[in-house]
Amino acid sequence: MRWANRLSNVRVLHYADDRCWEPLEPFMLGENVRHEEIQSLMQAIYVRPRNMEELRRRYAMKVPNRELVALPDNCSIGLKMRWTPPRVFYSGLPIFDLPVNRIFKEYRYRRYYDSMVQTLSDTGVAPMLAVRQNVFKWALSKYHGDGTGKKGHLQFKLASGELTRHDIPKIKVNLSRFGRLLDQCRRKHDAKRQFVEQMAKDGLEVFPLLYEDFLEDKVQFFEGFLDRINNPMDSVDLKRSLEGDIVLKRVHKGSLSDYVENHEELHRAYGNAFESWTPPLSVAKTTRES
Repeated sequence: MRWANRLSNVRVLHYADDRCWEPLEPFMLGENVRHEEIQSLMQAIYVRPRNMEELRRRYAMKVPNRELVALPDNCSIGLKMRWTPPRVFYSGLPIFDLPVNRIFKEYRYRRYYDSMVQTLSDTGVAPMLAVRQNVFKWALSKYHGDGTGKKGHLQFKLASGELTRHDIPKIKVNLSRFGRLLDQCRRKHDAKRQFVEQMAKDGLEVFPLLYEDFLEDKVQFFEGFLDRINNPMDSVDLKRSLEGDIVLKRVHKGSLSDYVENHEELHRAYGNAFESWTPPLSVAKTTRES
């Protein structure tokens, strides 16, 4: 989404401090956000003409210490978010909140799904979904975590300059633990496929953003992205917009032996784990938003 925000005819909604690129999900709005508030914000973002002052006022009511970037009316607006429904009950005490929201989990997700599908359809939004097909590399990233054995993202440390790729020591991978992580990644991949197929049945075609396509050819990747939102861009201007580096670094680049001690046995056991994405049922629809 940061790359897309470079394009002259695309803007991605985020906070002005250049952090928090998921400003519509409950985690970034506060755990006490209500379902109706998310729907109201979605309408304020995508229904034209957009009242930017009103949108900022609504956000300020939830997160007064953050300010939104401006959203011009002459370009497509993107929004990055996780598909996470708000809670039905929030007291701030986990001993009460967790069991109540677990009990109502099915209700929360069904209500959220139905209303979001309706909102996306009514406002002409083209939903897109990030998909990583190489589940082996995906699991390896999760296994590596923050580089110390804890959960985290090494790429953020690389991007900030906190460390270099040479600072990351080789690791010895426990095959059993890695296998469990690989199964988790496969289940998430399957869940995404089922989600997209269900959306297609309900009349919304979800366009997959394939991570491997992005790595292979960023210009071609964004040509498809722009074509999908019916807002093409001259190829020369597109290449110019994508020139130069951005604060994204690949942690596991090059040979597996560069960062895994027992790379041979790891590759023999799991190295061919690649879940090719098969497009679901298609529903023809052209939109201008993303």
